[in-house]
Amino acid sequence: MSTPAYTQAELQSAVNGMVHKKFAQVASPQITMNRAVRTVLGEVDLRSTKRSAQLSPNMYADVYEYAAPTDLKGEKVIDLRKQVNRSSMERWLLVDDDDFDRTKGISSHRIALRDENFSKLLRIDGIEGSDNLVLHTCESLTANGTWAATADASNLTLDNDNFITGGGALNFDMAAGGATGYIENSTMNALDLTDYDEKGSIFVWVYIPDYSDAQADTVTNFILRWGNSDAAYWHRTVTTNNEDATFYDGWNLLRFDWNGATEVGAVDPATIDYLRLTVTKSTSLAADTDWRVDNFIIRLGEIYNTVYYTKYGWQTSALAYLEESTATTDLLVADTDEIEGIAFKAAEYASQELKEYEDRDKFRIDYENWKKKYQSNIPSESLKKTRAYASLPRIHNRY
Repeated sequence: MSTPAYTQAELQSAVNGMVHKKFAQVASPQITMNRAVRTVLGEVDLRSTKRSAQLSPNMYADVYEYAAPTDLKGEKVIDLRKQVNRSSMERWLLVDDDDFDRTKGISSHRIALRDENFSKLLRIDGIEGSDNLVLHTCESLTANGTWAATADASNLTLDNDNFITGGGALNFDMAAGGATGYIENSTMNALDLTDYDEKGSIFVWVYIPDYSDAQADTVTNFILRWGNSDAAYWHRTVTTNNEDATFYDGWNLLRFDWNGATEVGAVDPATIDYLRLTVTKSTSLAADTDWRVDNFIIRLGEIYNTVYYTKYGWQTSALAYLEESTATTDLLVADTDEIEGIAFKAAEYASQELKEYEDRDKFRIDYENWKKKYQSNIPSESLKKTRAYASLPRIHNRY
């Protein structure tokens, strides 16, 4: 869309004329205008509020959780668009989160939204068979090099009861008062990661036993090293999990992007045979048992854009998106025919506060007529949610 040209000051002037130059008498014209914009955006998918943002990270096979755009309006996803070589058969379905969870990995090209702790998670079951290479399955302490627990980590064992893939996971304990502990394997079978150099991301599942205990934020970060030895490696630190959420109890998928990692020594990506995963945590904690690590895998993924409707109806004069306007120079994210509906709604709210009830009713009708015409001419492009209904159990006649 073109740059918005209608300012908060201009909207205020228009509404002031509609309410007989009494707009200054409401408690806060700015609050009334913000309320009107929120209402209109909540009821109508304005074409001017369509946005496109690159999915972060890239889309990967068997990785289902991604951070949703912070300004995504409700579940108003329009499309996921592969940046290059999109198939004509690639069409996305929006489904319930529980439907998605039951059938992920079985049906592809599905999207679900999950709201957790005032943040929105985009769940995607998309591409299949993207380039990947398993670095270590974590199903043995000695089958592919020897794993050891060091520093404040100890008691390394194989856990055959609680794991993500295969038949087991690495299990270790963290000492009381310990700040850092790590597991390390310096004798793995060498792998050629040349094709992934500076492009791939390494994923690993980590089970945190007591993140949300009485002492908040107990895990500071995780640090991954990968390379040729403890003198030649890349390393990367993460402070959130793959979906950019705070660490939590249980299994967390961690992602370490190669691009931007720090190189120590001269590392040969064609002979990667060294891994170290470090836990950094609060020293005030008591001993923690049963930390788990499973399945180091590197992936390339595909670049996708998320196309959606934003809930932010304003921009600053520098074109930064805003949910609430705070300056008279802020710009409405609306075209000419859309501004009319916002003005009607602001005038309705102002008339209500001014106790001009006939005007209030008139502007309400004007707004509803505008909304009906707008939605008829410009239908929403957002995906319509589909639901899977379980079949009823068959009742057998016993007679």
